[in-house]
Amino acid sequence: MLLIDELKNKYRTISLVGMVKNAGKTTLLNEFINQAYLESVTLGLTSIGYDGETNDSVTNTPKPYVEVFPGTLIATAKNLLNTETIKYEVLEVTDFLTVLGPIVIVRIRSRAQVILIGPRSNEGLEEVSRMMRKWGADLVFVDGALDRVSSASPALADAVFLATGAALSRDINQVVIQTLHRIHLLKLKKVDECIEIFKCLKDENQIGIIDEVGHVYKMDLKTGINSGDELKKHLDKHSKFVFFPGAVTYNMLKDIVMFTHGKVAVIVSDGSKIFIEREPYIDLVSKGLEIAVLDEINLIGVSINPVSPKGYYFDERVLKKKLMEKIDDLLLVNVYDS
Repeated sequence: MLLIDELKNKYRTISLVGMVKNAGKTTLLNEFINQAYLESVTLGLTSIGYDGETNDSVTNTPKPYVEVFPGTLIATAKNLLNTETIKYEVLEVTDFLTVLGPIVIVRIRSRAQVILIGPRSNEGLEEVSRMMRKWGADLVFVDGALDRVSSASPALADAVFLATGAALSRDINQVVIQTLHRIHLLKLKKVDECIEIFKCLKDENQIGIIDEVGHVYKMDLKTGINSGDELKKHLDKHSKFVFFPGAVTYNMLKDIVMFTHGKVAVIVSDGSKIFIEREPYIDLVSKGLEIAVLDEINLIGVSINPVSPKGYYFDERVLKKKLMEKIDDLLLVNVYDS
């Protein structure tokens, strides 16, 4: 049995998230597409960014196409569907707009190379994923874009693959260290108290401070970035949690640890919202940082690309062994094994 059979029996939507450009995410997606065709699994495909271009829009290096087979459902911008090279049937025109026209749901009628451009928001991606399932998709893949780790959010996908590889660093040990750090953040544990309060704050997109008896102070802030002064005014000896619905950065965490001496725990919506490098994170943890999530991310696998577009490569057996020693609970796939 191929991996795609196992995945389609367990999940509805899987997000592929790259740690860096050229990590092999598109190659992994193409392998899943090939497996789905062989096993007669109907896929739905979309993206949180641009994909399918001949050259990578950031590094200007050649990249693999997203190649689809008849029966595949895709959600992409209407003007990207060239009728001279792609045969398709329009199933639904959505209200999500791009500079290349509205996002449309189509069924591919011929083998083709396509460009995927989906909605910019997680809410939009969730909606077009639902539409593709309505039109018969057994499993939907969302191709996450550079620096949009938020496409790993459990609000969007019920499972996540993380793509990593040689493009991350010339030092194989750094690739392993950085990958393990990202895995740690994505797999942060769920908070076990005041859950209904945190859900309400998330629904309201509200930053809040919760004290030891459950009272909530909602802060008049649109974002937690540069919020140190306001936090300092309202954090006191009775504060127990600070909740952030959006992105959390090193400076925000540093301020909270400094103001509270590590006695106030930070709660975030999920691990995709945390943006901090390994060394400063370890430093803050040593100073008392406690951090948990409202919604856990179901990270199920890691794909590795041992080849960098800059011309260097790793021994894939060494890279795989180093990672397997630390992440034996996850699927580990070499994109060049296929």
